[in-house]
Amino acid sequence: MQSRLTLGLLLVGIILSAGTAFADSACLNVLTSAQSLAALAADSNNCLVIGDKEFFNFQFIPDPQNSSVSAAGISVATTGDGTPNNLYGIDFGSQLGSLNNINGATTMAMDYEIKYSVQATGGFQISDVWQLINGAAISGSNGPLNANSGITVSEVATDHAGSGSTANSTVTINPNNFIEPPAQAGDHLILNIAGVPTPVVRADITKDVRIDAGSGDKVTLSLIEQRFSQVPEPRTYALLLGLGLAALAWKKRATAAA
Repeated sequence: MQSRLTLGLLLVGIILSAGTAFADSACLNVLTSAQSLAALAADSNNCLVIGDKEFFNFQFIPDPQNSSVSAAGISVATTGDGTPNNLYGIDFGSQLGSLNNINGATTMAMDYEIKYSVQATGGFQISDVWQLINGAAISGSNGPLNANSGITVSEVATDHAGSGSTANSTVTINPNNFIEPPAQAGDHLILNIAGVPTPVVRADITKDVRIDAGSGDKVTLSLIEQRFSQVPEPRTYALLLGLGLAALAWKKRATAAA
């Protein structure tokens, strides 16, 4: 009988870091509903839109040693309603990677990259990013998982405008670490310049995905979800808008009374 351990859903502050060159593309060809990563990557101007967030400039860099994960097999969809507890975001799903090493003698590994840009519209700016992943590991025996089994999703991103604003994060789940804290040592979860929070209009993101299956295990990644915090926050923005309308109404009344 196989024993199963679920690596679980992990909500982790995501990151943004400098150093990745992205094309100077834009959200010009809006595609509707869920798309394959391949369809989005076919043109850097292809994009998905939800609320004030635009996602474009998609790229996929496969593992040269393992072609089992492809851009065609990864689905991409938007998520969220823009409220503080359900921020706008994007999901990567379907065939994100599965290594079956139950009968193997040595560790199997897979490593690939996903890149894309996210841009805020309507006067908003991106202040930080959050990541949620879902994966599972199966042991072919009744014993514990192999210590070499696990999933690591690291991310770097940078301000496309070149301000130097960055953030960084690494999510690691393995047999000894099933529940991540909000941040790990060395993470900088808020876009910043020298420690000073610096929100950006467009963030260029590079995500590195690594899956390891030790001898006797099967490891699968099924979901990568990202949410984007923004400034001003939706509630604050609505309040500011309300005050603006109130001021306009007051000005009209004052003019009429003059």
